[in-house]
Amino acid sequence: MRLDVQVLGKHVATLFRERDDYVLKYNRDATAADFVSLTMPVREEAWRWPRDLHPFFRQNLPEGYLLNLIREQFGPLLDGTDLSLLAVVGAMGIGRVTVTPEGVMPGNELQALDVQDILHGDNTAEHFASLVREYARAAISGAVPKFIAPQADASGASEPMPLGKPTIRTSRHIVKGSDDNTPFLGFNEFYSMRVLERLGVAPVARTQMSDDGRALIVERFDVDARGLPAYGVEDMCGLLGLPPHEKYNSTSEKMLNAARAYLLDRDSMRQQLEHLGWHLLTNYVVRNADCHTKNVALFYTSVDDVAFTPVYDIVTTQAYPRFAANPPGLPIDGRKTWAAGKTLERFFNTRMGIAPRQYAQMVEALCDSAVAVGHELIEAARNEPQWRNVAKQMLHAWDDGMASLRSPKKSLQFKGLKPAIEAAGFSAPEPPEHAREVIGRSPLLGKRN
Repeated sequence: MRLDVQVLGKHVATLFRERDDYVLKYNRDATAADFVSLTMPVREEAWRWPRDLHPFFRQNLPEGYLLNLIREQFGPLLDGTDLSLLAVVGAMGIGRVTVTPEGVMPGNELQALDVQDILHGDNTAEHFASLVREYARAAISGAVPKFIAPQADASGASEPMPLGKPTIRTSRHIVKGSDDNTPFLGFNEFYSMRVLERLGVAPVARTQMSDDGRALIVERFDVDARGLPAYGVEDMCGLLGLPPHEKYNSTSEKMLNAARAYLLDRDSMRQQLEHLGWHLLTNYVVRNADCHTKNVALFYTSVDDVAFTPVYDIVTTQAYPRFAANPPGLPIDGRKTWAAGKTLERFFNTRMGIAPRQYAQMVEALCDSAVAVGHELIEAARNEPQWRNVAKQMLHAWDDGMASLRSPKKSLQFKGLKPAIEAAGFSAPEPPEHAREVIGRSPLLGKRN
């Protein structure tokens, strides 16, 4: 099997398997600007990767729930290799690169979708699953139910737009839903992201929450105003040479070093490091244990303007008992702990050039924002009782997050969320699921007298 690789609609390379290697071979007419990945610039010699697809091509492959749907629907087209999976989903995905079977032009035949139907419609698990199944052919990574769909214009019809020789439909949004383990995930992510977004200190992906709080519409930052691919996007997992299932198998230090290698604009380096700093700190405040190497990425139009993407995928994972005991996704100074103490401050100072005084100001700004958004959460849960439980869990998690970051000597003078939680009548948080288990004792044994 051989696949055609296009950059912004131009066929620039061929991807194929040769014995135990996967091979990317650029065409003779490919120019330096036609590079597929920052890690694989245009050259005459082929780029080989042993046994598996190159990490760049694996970054958008579906995982978990999405992968199972792909196997269910397109099983006859799959031969058990990631190359065949890429042949099915590679024509539509995140970034400026598309991949299609040899001789097939990039494009899609997916039905256009009006996002208003998501924002104001039925987002129950059963209905959302049918939508994910319908749009499963778009390449997007992640374990939760989500999809990319061509958008409909105001008249309800999709508008074909030219991109080089092929024609594709516009797609400006990612649609994310909830599952049994993460109820009202749209509500959770919308308000978790808002803690950073309302400060205006770093770019944040724009989102809209559905009326029922189950779904989230995320505006893509890799496309232009018409929804056409404009930016290359590469997550830190691929840039570190890791397969997606090893997205937690790195460190904050390695991730930062890998990013520095491609941030060539020295004038904007400090701004970029502060951007990453705000991102990392927000995860500690809202207790997001899912910040791994796939949830931090770079984007660009050329090698000269590489920057961190707007912040995305921030969720209060501690709000869900099944994940409440999880530590941070990436260690700092060899430790994965929410009680980072001086370790986090030292990392900011020595690795990112953010002095302790500025670090403390960033912490307090985020804590103040968490308190403000916390009151918004309370009001939202008052108006919609079905959100009350997840809101309660989020508020307790944020209060823990703020307390763990603030200096113990100064924390008494700062307000947290406890007074608001008590005033709203919220009970104590539900314990993590693991707390109900007894390690080393079989659940099949009878209870002791």
